[in-house]
Amino acid sequence: MFDTKSKLMVAAIGAAFALPMVAQAQTNVTVYGRLYPSINNLSLSGASGVGSTSTLSTGSSAPNLSVTSMESPNSRLGFRGTEDLGDGLSAIFQLEIGFSSNTGALSTANTPFSRDTFVGLSSKTFGTIRLGNMDTVYKSLGDQMPFLGITSGNFMSTSSILSKSTFTTDSASSFHLRRQNSVYYTSPTVAGFTGLFDWSPNGTAGDAKQGVISTGVKYENGPIYAALAYERHTDLFGGSNGMLANGGADTALSNITASSTNGMHSTDQAFRGTFQYSFPDNWKAEADIANLRFSETGQTATGKFNTYSHNTWSIGVEKDIGAVSLVGSYGRETSGTCTLTGGVACSTNGLQAQMLNLGVGYSFSKRTELFAVYSKFLTGQSAYAENVYSTGGKVSAGQDSNIVAVGILHTF
Repeated sequence: MFDTKSKLMVAAIGAAFALPMVAQAQTNVTVYGRLYPSINNLSLSGASGVGSTSTLSTGSSAPNLSVTSMESPNSRLGFRGTEDLGDGLSAIFQLEIGFSSNTGALSTANTPFSRDTFVGLSSKTFGTIRLGNMDTVYKSLGDQMPFLGITSGNFMSTSSILSKSTFTTDSASSFHLRRQNSVYYTSPTVAGFTGLFDWSPNGTAGDAKQGVISTGVKYENGPIYAALAYERHTDLFGGSNGMLANGGADTALSNITASSTNGMHSTDQAFRGTFQYSFPDNWKAEADIANLRFSETGQTATGKFNTYSHNTWSIGVEKDIGAVSLVGSYGRETSGTCTLTGGVACSTNGLQAQMLNLGVGYSFSKRTELFAVYSKFLTGQSAYAENVYSTGGKVSAGQDSNIVAVGILHTF
């Protein structure tokens, strides 16, 4: 008998072989993919120990460590296609599988097609609407300069600085995610401007108020790319869930119990601006700046989490010299401010962080590249280094990380 994992693998493989036959009835079907395994050396040091200075992250003791591993985060296999329906209208679809090429394991708890997967309609006059599982508008509009093409789900992604809080590594506080049950609209482009909107309601009965709304506008004209984006999470409790995930004394601040949220409500918001310019002689630069806000209301008990807000920014440059690409990025996030219910004092000391990435790539062709990268994440004594994947995100408050990696990228 097959177990559940085996059945899912068979279904995914069967779909991969079946789609080329289906392609005969389509106007256009493309099979594509990306593989980028790397050998990484990670070192962690400087854990703050119990009693760090931030109210939201109490810290824990952990030894320094060094480990070498192989990773291939977010390697993917995808299928996309279109059908001409006439009068300028097309049907579109995409199915995308995420997996680790070094282990063969599917991403997202062995779920096939866990990456951007959708079906929709596209019109030059009315725009495009898609339904499925997709990156939010906020995620897709910002951070437009991939680090050697390998930043998706990787340790050098500046989303770790730009789009998350530092008092936890829990994903509930992230604004850089893909959302299920999404309705995504993209307007026609007019004079270089394109509007985007997506809505992801919660699909669980009894939790109808939960959901995510993300919207923005981008401008593209020659060497210029500029975008403004906004995202709002309703009743996802990025603050309280983050403190529960920490597992320290700060869990007492959480508004979430084992069985309910006690009539609580949360509104978490992010605002971001992005500007990129492509200069002559094959180099470009980008700047991102964002503000993240977490708010929870309705709690009558004193000393519970109420609000947290902080600012983030990053800059990046890329230069191509023949077959060689040189890249670098730097980002910072402030410690921010916080409040607790009942006027209880709340400290964010030590929640600041900064991140430096340097890399070089050598392209044998448009599809194949060797790369070497270095990433350093420096944290305050209360902050978590969220770019660490080699330890499954199990880092302690105050630990700094250094990662050196070499690998190969191939796209098809």
